[in-house]
Amino acid sequence: MHFRTPRKAWIALLVLFVACLPRLWAETESMASSPVSSGTVRYHFGDDPEGKLGWADPNFDDSAWPVAQQGQWPMPPFYSDGFVWVRARVPVRSDASGPLSVRSERPFVLVNYIFLVADELFVNGVQVGHQGSLPPHVDLRLHGWVEVFDVPTGAAVQGAETVVAFRVWCPPDLRQPGWFGGVRFSIDESRNLQLAYRTDSAVSLVANGPDLALNCLIGLLGIGLLVVWRWSRGRDLLLCSWMLISMSLTSLWRDPSFFEPLAVSWRPYLLIYIALQVLSMAATIEFVWTVHGLHAPVVKRLYQAALVIFNGAALIVYMATTPSPIVSWSGRIMLPAVLSFNFIQIAVNVWVLIFRRTNRLIAVAIISISVSVLLLLFGKVNGLMIGPFYETYFGLAFFLCEFALFVMLAQRGWQAWRARDELRVEFEAAREVQEQLVAPAVDVPGFKIEGVYAPAKQVGGDFFRVIPESDGGVLVVVGDVSGKGLRAAMTVSSIIGALRTMPQGAGLQGVGRTGSPAQILEALNRGLVGNLQGGFVTCCVARIKLDGTVTIANAGHLSPYCNGAEVQVGAGLPLGIFAEREYEESQFALEPDKPLVFLSDGVVEARNAAGELFGFERTLAISGSGAEAIAQAAVTFGQDDDITVLTVTRLRAGEESAGPHRAPALGLA
Repeated sequence: MHFRTPRKAWIALLVLFVACLPRLWAETESMASSPVSSGTVRYHFGDDPEGKLGWADPNFDDSAWPVAQQGQWPMPPFYSDGFVWVRARVPVRSDASGPLSVRSERPFVLVNYIFLVADELFVNGVQVGHQGSLPPHVDLRLHGWVEVFDVPTGAAVQGAETVVAFRVWCPPDLRQPGWFGGVRFSIDESRNLQLAYRTDSAVSLVANGPDLALNCLIGLLGIGLLVVWRWSRGRDLLLCSWMLISMSLTSLWRDPSFFEPLAVSWRPYLLIYIALQVLSMAATIEFVWTVHGLHAPVVKRLYQAALVIFNGAALIVYMATTPSPIVSWSGRIMLPAVLSFNFIQIAVNVWVLIFRRTNRLIAVAIISISVSVLLLLFGKVNGLMIGPFYETYFGLAFFLCEFALFVMLAQRGWQAWRARDELRVEFEAAREVQEQLVAPAVDVPGFKIEGVYAPAKQVGGDFFRVIPESDGGVLVVVGDVSGKGLRAAMTVSSIIGALRTMPQGAGLQGVGRTGSPAQILEALNRGLVGNLQGGFVTCCVARIKLDGTVTIANAGHLSPYCNGAEVQVGAGLPLGIFAEREYEESQFALEPDKPLVFLSDGVVEARNAAGELFGFERTLAISGSGAEAIAQAAVTFGQDDDITVLTVTRLRAGEESAGPHRAPALGLA
C-alpha cells in the first residue's frame, strides 16, 4: 500500500513535533508532587482502627513518628495492611469569622493518570470527611486532588494550632519502592475555601480544555475516517479509525472532568479503561501490519504478547485489594511489557523506513506516537502555558501524529473511492453486455420456457441458452463457470459467443452433421482447455423434440429435475480440464405439462446465516414450482453463488402458451 502525499504539509508537522523533543528532554520533572504542609508532618505505617491508640487525638504524642521530608512520606511496604497515618499542626487565623472548613490537597503518585484513594480526615480528633471507604469494605475514589470539608463548631480554635490527622489506605498497586504520598492542609473561613475550591476547579477545567479538545478532535477524526471507509471499504482506513477512536476515548476516560459526571465506581471504571486500552493497542498492531503489508508472524506474536501481558498484569494489579505474590510479579512486569510493545512498534516502523521505503510518513507518525508514550512513561510530561491554557508536549505531539495519519489515510480513501466508483461504472457496462449475451427466456411454439438468472455479484458465471430448431424442437444449454465475478463472466462471454455461431438445426459449427448434445460438449471442451487458468465449467446440453424425446449429455453434475425427482444422466468431467474427452448421452420421454427443470448449483448451495445449506431435499421439494419461485426461495434462504433456474414445459398438441413469457435474464423480478 503506497500513496503520495503533499510533502510540505507533512514536513511542517514533523518539524513541529521534532522541535518539541529538546524541551521534553530538558524539562524533566518527577512524577510525584512535593506538597508542603504547615508545620512538621509526621507519618506512621499501620492502623489504629478503633482509635484505641488515639492517633487522631490532638494530645497524642507523635514525636516518635518519622518526619515527612518536604511533606512527602514513602509508600508502606507491599506486604502490609497498606495504612498510613499522617499528623500535622495547622494554624487557624485569629481574625476568622463565620464557620470554618479544612482544605486538603492530596497529589498522590500518578499511575497512567489513575488516582485510587481511600482516606479519612480528622480535625482535633473529630472526623470531618472522607474519600471512598476503607477496608474491609474497600471503595476507592478515582480522583480527589482537592477536597473541602466543614469543621464542626468548637473543633478548631481561632488563633491556635489545630491538629489535623489523615488516615489513608494505599492499594497494592501504589505500594511501590520510590513512590511517595503527600498532603497539604489549610483551615480558613468556609466561604473563602469554598470559593477558592470552585475557582481552582474552573481554572483547572479551563487549563485542561485544550487537552480535552484535542482528544475530542482525534475521536472526530476517527469518525471521519470511518465515514471515508464506508465509501472505499479499505481495511487500513477501518483499522486507523478504530485506533483513533479508541485512543481518544482512552485519553478522555483518564480525565476526571470527563468521567466524574458519570459517577462510575472504581472497578467498572478500571475494566472500561483497560478494555479501551486493549482496543487501541490491538488496533495499532493490526493497522501497522496492514498498512505496511508485513508478513512476520513471529514478530507480530511478540507484539501481541506484549499487549496481553501488559493489560493482563494491569488488570490484576489495579483490581487487587490484598497483596499477594501474583500481584507483586504483575506489577513488576507491567513496565517491561509496555516498553517491549513500544520498542517493537518503533523497530518495525524503522525497518519499514530503511528497507521497504513505502508509506514512510505513516511509519514516522507511528514512531512518533511510541516515542511520545515512552517520554510519558519516563516522566517527560512537561508542557507549556498559553495564557490560561496548559498543554503537554506529549498531547501536542500525539495530536499532530494522529492528524497526519488522518489526512494521509483520508486522501488514500478518497482515491480508493474514486477508483471504486470508476470500477463500478465498468462493472455496470459489463453487466449490460452480459444482459445482451444471456438473452431472456422466451416461449417458442410447442414449449413454455421460463428462466431466471441471479448473479451473486454485478456479473456472474452462470449461463443458459435456448435455441429453437428447424424441426420444431429446442436445444437447451445450461452451464456454470467455476468462480464468480468478472473472470467468470468473461468465460461466459466466450461460451455464449460459441453457442451463437450454431446454425439452427445443424448444431455447433465444426462438430458434425447432427450436432448432438455430446458433440456440442466435446467441441466446447476443446475450445476451453488451457484458457480457464485452472478453472472449469459444468454444463448440461439437452435436445427436446416435439414428441417429447429428450437427448441429454452432462459435463459435471448439472442433472435436471422432472416429476419431483432428479433425472439420472451420466456425469462426465467438467469442461476445460482435459482435451479430447467423450461424453455419454441419455434419452428419456418428457410428458406434456411436466416441466423439465435445470438448476445451477447456486440453488443447492445457498447457505443461511447459521451455515446450513439449502440442500437437495429442499431443492427436490420445490422443483415442481416455477423458475422464479425456485430462485426466490434460494435467494431468501441465503444466496452464496450465482443462481440460474430454467424450466422447459412441453405443451400438448394444439395447445399454445398464454403469450411470450419473458422472465428476467438478470436479477429477480
